[in-house]
Amino acid sequence: MIRRLLNVGIKRLKRLRERLTVVRFLVPSRPFSRILRPSIPVVVSMTSYPARIENAWLSIESLLRQSVSPKHLLLVLAEDEFPDRVLPKRICQQQKRGLDVMWTEKTAGSYDKLLPPLQEFPGLPIITCDDDKFFPRTLLKQLYTASLANPKTVVGARGWKIRLNNQTLEYGVGWTRAERGASGHALLLPGGNGCLYPPGSLHESVLDTVSALAKAPTADDLWFWGALMKRHTPMYCLGLPPHRPVRKQANTPALAHRNDSANGPQFQSVLKHFEINLVDLLLEADTSPKPELEA
Repeated sequence: MIRRLLNVGIKRLKRLRERLTVVRFLVPSRPFSRILRPSIPVVVSMTSYPARIENAWLSIESLLRQSVSPKHLLLVLAEDEFPDRVLPKRICQQQKRGLDVMWTEKTAGSYDKLLPPLQEFPGLPIITCDDDKFFPRTLLKQLYTASLANPKTVVGARGWKIRLNNQTLEYGVGWTRAERGASGHALLLPGGNGCLYPPGSLHESVLDTVSALAKAPTADDLWFWGALMKRHTPMYCLGLPPHRPVRKQANTPALAHRNDSANGPQFQSVLKHFEINLVDLLLEADTSPKPELEA
């Protein structure tokens, strides 16, 4: 009984916290605040789709109010999903404050947060984010600072250590949360939490959307990881705590909610497609059994 009351209380507090955040975001930021903030030479990118576009502005706003300003803040959308290019009022308002909308002809799902910007800005680092999280105010600064300290390295806010389980490599089995400072190749850094990809860090075949959608249709993070492994690019994890979710997006479909059973086969498909040498992973992985990957 007490536990149930506590859970109810926690849920109410979370709802209240989100309402307060929404109210704060509805108050215009100070004039010229974006101009006065330090600028960093990166592209920040996310994508969305019709079922989630109405509340995507909340994640975008948390990026507009960062302690540093990126060179470009992109929202990548597909014309086949928004044929009239009609967007919610709040996102149109954000376009006047630094948000750029990049249009593609046909959607590639969650791949759109990285692949179109990668082609448009090949010489700039790209930071990917998802449209269902409130991002901490210093996220971009932390990612960029860590990138400067670890050149030619992909930097992620959160991630997993890829480990062996009974001498076999299976998606999620035996993997553990990557702590701050974890580095190497045996890491998986989900792009939706905030992940910085330096120029040239991904193998050029990452742009093959036909193969990507065939091999990993709902697992863009695995495809990007495969392209990093193919290029032998090291990774570094900030080990941040979980970002606060946007509760208003909770009832809309998300790839993460339908990936669990499909990720195993897609992981094996990516390993095979990119011809990833498992010996490298074996040298880094801890063979002791660990708990299975959480959703």
